Amino acid sequence: MIGEVRPTICLFDAFRFVLAHRWPCLIRAVPVILLTGIMTYLESSLLAAAEYFSLVMKELIYAIFAVFWHRYVLRPDLRGEMGFGLAFGLREIKFAAALLGFVVISYLLGGSLVSAVGVKSVSSVFVIIAAVYLCFLPFIFLFPAIALDQPLQIGLFVRRILDILVPLIGTIFLGLVAIVGISVLLYLPGIVIALRHPDLGDMVLFVTSSFVIAPFVLAVTITFVSFLYRTSLGVVIVDPA
Repeated sequence: MIGEVRPTICLFDAFRFVLAHRWPCLIRAVPVILLTGIMTYLESSLLAAAEYFSLVMKELIYAIFAVFWHRYVLRPDLRGEMGFGLAFGLREIKFAAALLGFVVISYLLGGSLVSAVGVKSVSSVFVIIAAVYLCFLPFIFLFPAIALDQPLQIGLFVRRILDILVPLIGTIFLGLVAIVGISVLLYLPGIVIALRHPDLGDMVLFVTSSFVIAPFVLAVTITFVSFLYRTSLGVVIVDPA
């Protein structure tokens, strides 16, 4: 259903949705995050000379979970038929291709901004990163549209995001603050343990990061974009599965 778009409400709903569906999220997100971590490790050693291959593989791994979760959020009628749900097919390939396009253009745009502005301080780095992300923010609806086999109406996507751009930026900042605060609270037990038992503390911090915080942040981000998409454009069911 298309209604008034309130990004902050979508964010709160995303947090609540992920908490309510935490187990379906965790059992699918954790393997994806671990695989990405393995690829990062291999990139620093065995695949050091094949960084582009590693980049492609990581985007494909992320796309497998992202496509599933977009569909899980926006197609409740399919949840009982999804099974484990993680799959690799045309949707995932298109999703990963869009991600790679964003990454490549981000590198090029970021490099151009660095050459033009220069890196004089931490604040200048932050401004450059923010400018790059701001350029791509109007195109975020491409991802749920690909996952749901919806028409890629790029002009419409851009207009809908630009209509809510200011509150959306404010909501993203609010979300970042909330995630940092929650992460600090979740890390506290590991930090306390590490003060007395460094090895055990490191293990607790690793488990907290890999099995709790990373899946939560990933799922909340995808769910937030999904809710924004549904509220702004609605979902047209075009396939039976």
